[in-house]
Amino acid sequence: MRIVFISLMGGVPWGGSEALWSKTADLALEQGHQVFVSVYIWEAVHSKLIELKQRGAILHFRDRYDPALPFFRKLKSYVKNHFQKSSDEYKELWDFNPDVVLINQGNNFDIVVHHYQLYQEIRDRGTRYSIICHSHSQYGAIPDKNIYPRGKEVFLNAKSIFFISNRQKMLTERALCTRLDNAVHTWNPLNLKENKCLDGLEDKIVQFAVVASMDSNKGHDTLFEVLSGKLWQDRDWHLNLYGEGYGKEYLIDLAEFFKISERLTFHGFVNDISEVWKKNHILLIPSAGEGLPISLCEAMICGRPAVVTDVGGNTEMIKEGRTGFIASAPTVSSFAEAMERAWSNIEKWEEMGRKAYEFASKNIDISPEKTLLIHIILNKEQAQN
Repeated sequence: MRIVFISLMGGVPWGGSEALWSKTADLALEQGHQVFVSVYIWEAVHSKLIELKQRGAILHFRDRYDPALPFFRKLKSYVKNHFQKSSDEYKELWDFNPDVVLINQGNNFDIVVHHYQLYQEIRDRGTRYSIICHSHSQYGAIPDKNIYPRGKEVFLNAKSIFFISNRQKMLTERALCTRLDNAVHTWNPLNLKENKCLDGLEDKIVQFAVVASMDSNKGHDTLFEVLSGKLWQDRDWHLNLYGEGYGKEYLIDLAEFFKISERLTFHGFVNDISEVWKKNHILLIPSAGEGLPISLCEAMICGRPAVVTDVGGNTEMIKEGRTGFIASAPTVSSFAEAMERAWSNIEKWEEMGRKAYEFASKNIDISPEKTLLIHIILNKEQAQN
């Protein structure tokens, strides 16, 4: 089978949203399928893409609009991305003559709002396609004019729409005013060498962890404000931040502003997340928007509870007082209340972590790339029949 993987993420070179499609592409190559990968070009090619090319994938790089470019290059890039026909940009893709196209979105409606010409090209050629949806904004009013009503056509014509949480599916149906009978639940791969419930920690200083890219909706600023409060000044805690992103410099300055920088450590990326949970007691997710954080699933598999906001699929995993604590909204006051409940029940964290592991190990698909590839193959076989 000839399979095309298109990643629409243009905000950062790589992120959690890229794990599922890239592992699926790798598995497809292993099984003898022909693979074409289309991504935005960055200053350096990510190691995962290099590995895919070494295993036989065809790599296709698209120019991206970058506000840091010199004016004339910026203008050329803007015109190309907004007015050039997708048939020009994706000529190599169509020369590949795909059987199926899998479109990976960092946000739910990227294909509708920013890449509608690509959809039109796929539709006009009669190519079968499916869509993976990751993060989704939970708080909003009327959908963008480019989402409704034309998003209905894009989503309903897809063979499958892969969602990583039930709430994400519900919010998408609400935005489109339609039921998506082609929706399929999926998971993201875990960055763990083994799926093992870790022992409790003896460290008397409570180690908080945030495992997330440092961008606009992950709620680091909300958490910093909570921890700068008077109640937290005399408590023994340390905050460990894992991840990178364009907001890191801002967060360093914000920690100084809130006078908590001496109690924070920026660790950057970590290759094996189990190492994070050998050193931290509890995960904090103050996000304003999520699909379902990979970090939450990883923490639970490692036997750690979490404090989360009620966004995305967080509450599909965390049960208040049993496997963690839930802030009713991604606000300072709500997250502060959840943090207080967590602190008041600190002696229960180890037991809650074991319950988190039991729930996660029974419910999480630890090989979602296999499930996704099976769907792709079955979709092709159904078309032929």
